[in-house]
Amino acid sequence: MAMEPVPSYEDLIWLFEAEPVYRYAEDERATGYEFDWRELWPYTSVTFRTTRAGHDIEMDIEPGYELVRLRLHAVSGAELLDLDLRGVCSVGVERIHGRELLRVDFPDNSPASTLWLRMKPDVTIAWSYNSLN
Repeated sequence: MAMEPVPSYEDLIWLFEAEPVYRYAEDERATGYEFDWRELWPYTSVTFRTTRAGHDIEMDIEPGYELVRLRLHAVSGAELLDLDLRGVCSVGVERIHGRELLRVDFPDNSPASTLWLRMKPDVTIAWSYNSLN
C-alpha cells in the first residue's frame, strides 16, 4: 500500500531547498541502467538533506512502501534524533505564519499522531504517541 496522497516531490524540494539523492543511482550506473528517480516515484527511495538553524536534517522517503526515516544532527556531527517510521499514510509540506513545516501523518487507528518538523524559522519537532490506542 502506498502513501495517499502521494507526497509532492516539488513541495519537498521546495522545503529542503535541494534535489534529493536517489539511493540506487550508483548501483544502476554500474549495471548500465540509469533512471531518473522521478520516473520511479513513488516506488523509489530518495534522500532529502538540508542544513537549518545549526542542524543537519535528513529524510529518507519511500512513499510506495509507507517508509520515512528522519535524522537530525548538530552541525558538530552529534546525532540528536533518528526516527525510523513505518506505516506512514502521508507526508506533506505546510506553510503557516512564516513557518515551514514537514508533516508526517499516520493512520487513524495508529497510536502515533501527526509528527511535525518545523524547519524555519527554527528547528523543532512535535509529536505525540498514545500507547493505549
